[in-house]
Amino acid sequence: MKFTPKQLSGNVNVSRTHPLVELFWLLAGIVMLGGLFIFALGFTTDWAARKAPLSIEKWIGRQTLKQFPGEDNPALSQRLQALLTTASSEERLQRYPFRILVLDRDDVNALALPGGTIVIFSGLLDEITSENELMMVIGHELGHFAQRDHLRGLGRGLGIAIATTMIFGQDSGFSDLVAKAVLPIQAGYSQQQERAADRFALDLLARHYGHCGGATDFFVRHATTSGPQIAYLLASHPHPQARIDDLNRIIASKHYALLAPQPLGEDLRHRQSDPPASPTH
Repeated sequence: MKFTPKQLSGNVNVSRTHPLVELFWLLAGIVMLGGLFIFALGFTTDWAARKAPLSIEKWIGRQTLKQFPGEDNPALSQRLQALLTTASSEERLQRYPFRILVLDRDDVNALALPGGTIVIFSGLLDEITSENELMMVIGHELGHFAQRDHLRGLGRGLGIAIATTMIFGQDSGFSDLVAKAVLPIQAGYSQQQERAADRFALDLLARHYGHCGGATDFFVRHATTSGPQIAYLLASHPHPQARIDDLNRIIASKHYALLAPQPLGEDLRHRQSDPPASPTH
């Protein structure tokens, strides 16, 4: 009896699905796995941040502070203490020995470092126009401390970097692909933290002054020069206009008054009028 092999209708080595469709499903799977990873990492990090002893946080802060050599500023520290007195009911803030450092850099930014240190760049101070704006900035950083956002963000970032490196290797292109796939999720989480800190600062400002005048002034000045809101999709901070809208909704819902902000004190106005130091060689 002669054996006649059955003819196959197609090539088993060639997929019948279009390569672009397979690529789509591959990328969708990466994003889904990245989302699950971020969720699990976030849950673990949030739990660890709540349970982490202050001594560990202070140690992390001391190591981080080596990258930010700054100088204590008595004028800012005085305003910080005034805000802390207003926020005395916040038990989450009472654990920290707060201090403010000013770093002579043009960055328009401020940072909350683990352990209770607030770093304010001189570029931000040069743009502040009222004491209420300044207190909004400090209150925003206190909001990060209240939620221990600095530890939560640090844990998520380290977790993503370590996991992708261990699985795919340090120089793997796939590691970069995974990191980019989870970037929108991580950015969205960071923006949620920023909005929560804004709301914390707004409530603190209302308790301290009895109104919220000046709360959005800084964002208003930057909203028109920050580009379209879609450009902030992957940014760590929301678009200034989105922050303005969010704060205005809270002001309206809580019926906060909007009065004229207080001018800067002589100590800070003197700093703004000082000529820039000559470069040293």
